[in-house]
Amino acid sequence: MSDDEVSVGVLAAVFAAAFWAGGFYTARRADPLARSGRGRAVAIVVLLTALGVVTAALVTGADPQVRSNPGYVVLFLAVAADALAAATLAGSAFGLSALDGFVRGPNAAAAWAVAGLWLGTGLVNAGANIGRGDTIDTTIGPLALALATLLLLIGVLAAATGRFRAVRIDRDTPAGARVAGLFVAWGLVLGRAVAGDWESARRTWEDFLAHGWPVLVLLVIAVPAEWVLRPTVRRPRVPWAAGVGPAVAFIVAAVGWVAWR
Repeated sequence: MSDDEVSVGVLAAVFAAAFWAGGFYTARRADPLARSGRGRAVAIVVLLTALGVVTAALVTGADPQVRSNPGYVVLFLAVAADALAAATLAGSAFGLSALDGFVRGPNAAAAWAVAGLWLGTGLVNAGANIGRGDTIDTTIGPLALALATLLLLIGVLAAATGRFRAVRIDRDTPAGARVAGLFVAWGLVLGRAVAGDWESARRTWEDFLAHGWPVLVLLVIAVPAEWVLRPTVRRPRVPWAAGVGPAVAFIVAAVGWVAWR
């Protein structure tokens, strides 16, 4: 590893450690009457699962130089932790608070949605780490592209649904499961769109557009689905099928696309 790569790894690790240590310290100091202990445990499991997906991609599909050097593995895991931190901050701005979902609420709908956000972010990271590249920039650049696209899609969905009102205010668990499935599906498609050997910036954009465009189709389907399936005055309780069914359909469609491409 070069001196610049070591510096990037150290900075990424310091930022990730500061963010997540601060987050779990805040969670620990939450209202003791809240379901904070179990919620924190679930949050940790989901985060470790997301990082586990990235680790699996690093040790099986990354550049051979990365697989053979533990320093690179640590560097890219730190970058993945930073990406999860960025997604968490963006999700909170869009109305999906990890603290409200896992600790303060408890809001099971928000917990489902944030879990989907973290897993989707993990899948994006995993895809960006698959393939050969000359420098760490050939991984971090595509990762930034895919992550920015994922957060942009979530922002558009938030704007179309009143900042996820069904999840945030109505606390509709099926709605949380539904958007969780959508986030995972987006992560699968975008991760595939940035996976592969590095050739050039132009080829990266071409592959990203060629493999990533189905995320827009999923968005076009998801927006009216949220309008139709959200709780109403006449139907305050939405059946679980309205959440699980679309979530599974989104994921199956994404898996089918990735397998076909």
